[in-house]
Amino acid sequence: MEPSIFIARTLGVIYLTVGIGLFLFRETYILAYRKILENPGYALLGGFIAIVGGMAMVSYHNLWVSDWRVLVTIVGWIALIKGILLLLIPPYTNLFKGLLQMQKGKGITITAILMGVIFTYLGFFR
Repeated sequence: MEPSIFIARTLGVIYLTVGIGLFLFRETYILAYRKILENPGYALLGGFIAIVGGMAMVSYHNLWVSDWRVLVTIVGWIALIKGILLLLIPPYTNLFKGLLQMQKGKGITITAILMGVIFTYLGFFR
């Protein structure tokens, strides 16, 4: 299987699962994310995980092409940069606290579901 397809399928399932979870249990998710942001240990762990995922995508899928596969590359670079920032500048997590308001949580939900639908389509049906 082509790496682009595998990563698109994986991202599709992750984004859809989180998006639907946010839709069904918004308050639970937002409270959990707030707890994560309040604990520096979780932020550092999240940084390590983001670096591993981002480096895997960037190392095996660094395609700057003019088709849908560039989306996978961009997500990989964003994950890598986010992970580096979380480890390098732990107060960086404060930037995310404003996103976790109940009203703004709806935008995150819609974004996650849309990204899930897009990546699921690209990975499974294209």
